[in-house]
Amino acid sequence: MDHPRGTVKYGYQRASAEAAVGNLVGLVGVSNKIRIEPPPVSVANTVKSDIETALKRHAELDATKITVEARDGVVTLRGAMHSWAERGEAERAAWNASGVTKVDDRLAVING
Repeated sequence: MDHPRGTVKYGYQRASAEAAVGNLVGLVGVSNKIRIEPPPVSVANTVKSDIETALKRHAELDATKITVEARDGVVTLRGAMHSWAERGEAERAAWNASGVTKVDDRLAVING
């Protein structure tokens, strides 16, 4: 059987395609070969800016404590969060930017 292939712009689109077939009766596993199309090098700063803006929109996140680096579709998040929920929200915000192929989550969770 041929595996689905193709490209998408967003990580959530890749995840949605996998989730759409993941619960089919009789399915043993999913081999997701869909690639996320990285943005051109010239838009890396735009990706970084888009993620920082998205982080600021989330009231529960202290975006000033998060640094964002973007290069060749890879986003690195650094900083400290007060909860696992905040950390997850920051990672989701990064994945929702166009062309992100990987999120390197280096956020620490501190008790606070």
